[in-house]
Amino acid sequence: MIEEVVAIPSVDKERWIKHYNSRHRILLVGEGDFSFSACLAVAFGCASNIIATSLDSEEFLKNNYPHAASNIEKLKSRGCEVIHGIDATKMANSKLLEPHKFNRIIFNFPLAGFFKNKSRQDEIRLHKQLVTTFMKNAKEMVSENGEIHISHKTTEYHKDWDLESLVSSHALRLIDAVKFNHREYLGYSCKYGFGSNKYFNCNRSLTYKFGLETNVRADRQSLL
Repeated sequence: MIEEVVAIPSVDKERWIKHYNSRHRILLVGEGDFSFSACLAVAFGCASNIIATSLDSEEFLKNNYPHAASNIEKLKSRGCEVIHGIDATKMANSKLLEPHKFNRIIFNFPLAGFFKNKSRQDEIRLHKQLVTTFMKNAKEMVSENGEIHISHKTTEYHKDWDLESLVSSHALRLIDAVKFNHREYLGYSCKYGFGSNKYFNCNRSLTYKFGLETNVRADRQSLL
């Protein structure tokens, strides 16, 4: 099936970086210092196809991440829309994101928080709740043949989140899971989040690609 590309302002040349190109309408959520968004924007040259969002305020980010201000400037100067205060678990109802449909929705290394006084089981339950609620919202915002991407560690603790099992209740399906190599995203610096500028080691990670389950059924019927 040929992927529908949501209409965006024209760019001179289609440019790719890994799974993303300059003609995709892209939504990024849960950004920290905006270094991943900035990486895409620089690779594309023009970032009018990108909406980059954070849960935290711009003031909070600039106070806690030394490179947040320069990354946000890279985005805005290339035509990217930067929006703060976007909750990934409620974004489908955000007036600031209407009426867009996106070819790619990206949430890198989702984390519900740090829970010192909770058991491992309770921690994982909260992380899984974040992911599943995000997926429920993203499903309403992704284009018919678009993809929802979650990059996630594959260590034992993170495997227990069992991302693949979380999507079935939302009529989504796993398209692929490919190795995530942060070195392929020049300028990207993964952080622990929640105001911590400490580097997060994202080695041994995968990018999980999810799509609408309805497309699988349509493909199967076309073969009958």
